[in-house]
Amino acid sequence: MGRIVGSIAAALVAATMAAMCAAEPVRAESSAAIMSQDVPITAADAEKAGTMPAPPPYDPTVVKYVDPEKPTPDPRATLTATPSATPTPPAQVKIDGVRTDRVPTPGQLLFKSTRDITFMDPLSWSVNVFKKRHQLILYYKGRMFKNYHAVFGRSFEPGTKLWEGDRRTPEGVYTIVEKHPSRRWDWFLTLNYPNLLDRRRYWELRDGGAVPNEDGHPLGVGGRIGIHGTDEPLLNRGNINWTTGCISVDDEDVEELKRLLPDGTVVIIKP
Repeated sequence: MGRIVGSIAAALVAATMAAMCAAEPVRAESSAAIMSQDVPITAADAEKAGTMPAPPPYDPTVVKYVDPEKPTPDPRATLTATPSATPTPPAQVKIDGVRTDRVPTPGQLLFKSTRDITFMDPLSWSVNVFKKRHQLILYYKGRMFKNYHAVFGRSFEPGTKLWEGDRRTPEGVYTIVEKHPSRRWDWFLTLNYPNLLDRRRYWELRDGGAVPNEDGHPLGVGGRIGIHGTDEPLLNRGNINWTTGCISVDDEDVEELKRLLPDGTVVIIKP
């Protein structure tokens, strides 16, 4: 009886082992089938199939995030100042007969680059005069060429010229009509004062009795107004208005203006 029971037990053990060995290929075949599928599988299915990847060799909780857009700073690096480039100063412009500054103006650069005869056209030049600021500003083709210092008529009353002998410098739009040398003022650039507006203003004042009389007759409208040099350079440098109505600049400046400005150049005189 004991032998029979032992034989039966041995047979059961052998059968169990055979069944387990037979099940391994099936499981392997099932895992391969699952991995070869194109459809995604869940983590549970992968765990059942025995295809879960090995755990990572690091702890994700201690990995520090580094922005890929910014390099990781090196604590050993030291900041060094980058030397700034020294700007190249513009080349000095040399114009015959004209004293130019170290930094050329836009008008001087344009004049220097002119290769035709437009520099002889009076429409290429214009002059703006500011009496209160003691300035005569020259423009070439609409660009500032040079700023000159100037003084004006010695009248203590502001405003434009009204009649002969009032010692005021006129205000308005005029043109250069003549240039001639002067023994006293080096050069004289005559303006077309009085223009039509000046004459009409004078006629109204004369008819209204506002023009002073001399020898029983009203004074005239005046004339011979222009831009000239000086025989009083100290007065010019001191901003002292001393002329009888003209515009006075230094002799070197009036020589430059004489060389540059053709007859017909517009001169705008402002308060």
